[in-house]
Amino acid sequence: MAIAGLTTQDGLGLTLFVPQGRQEEAAAFYICAFGATSPRHWLNPRTGEIAGFDIKIGQATFTVGGANPKREADPKLPGPCPVAAPGRGSIVLQICVDDLDATLTRAIAAGAVVRTPVQDADWGDRVATIIDPFGHIWALAAIRDWMSVPDYNARGNIQLIEAA
Repeated sequence: MAIAGLTTQDGLGLTLFVPQGRQEEAAAFYICAFGATSPRHWLNPRTGEIAGFDIKIGQATFTVGGANPKREADPKLPGPCPVAAPGRGSIVLQICVDDLDATLTRAIAAGAVVRTPVQDADWGDRVATIIDPFGHIWALAAIRDWMSVPDYNARGNIQLIEAA
């Protein structure tokens, strides 16, 4: 059974794990920092506690969920563990924003730490990266100009090859 509105219907479901009990704090951060909305939340039917939140940024929807306390207590158990040292994640999430400076200011005010300051990228965008209060790395990009693949490649960037 599929639930309408989840990213899995598009073939990919993303869940950002945060330490158990910090789900609401994480949702508030994404709403404040990135202008996200939270169309729904998940309740544990036995305890009534919030287990997670669906978060929508632009057209992307993902879930913020509390990590399994058993996994956090036993490092031998495989699976996500959101208590890694900040900046040592295995994934970088990228979002395109209209106003990079305003988004960065909101994110810092909400508790993010700058990983890479705002800079003009070789391909023309303005970019920065932050680490959110839960250890996730976010690349923020303000697209200045759309360019063709040949124009992009002509700038000396990593070369893009169109699929045949």
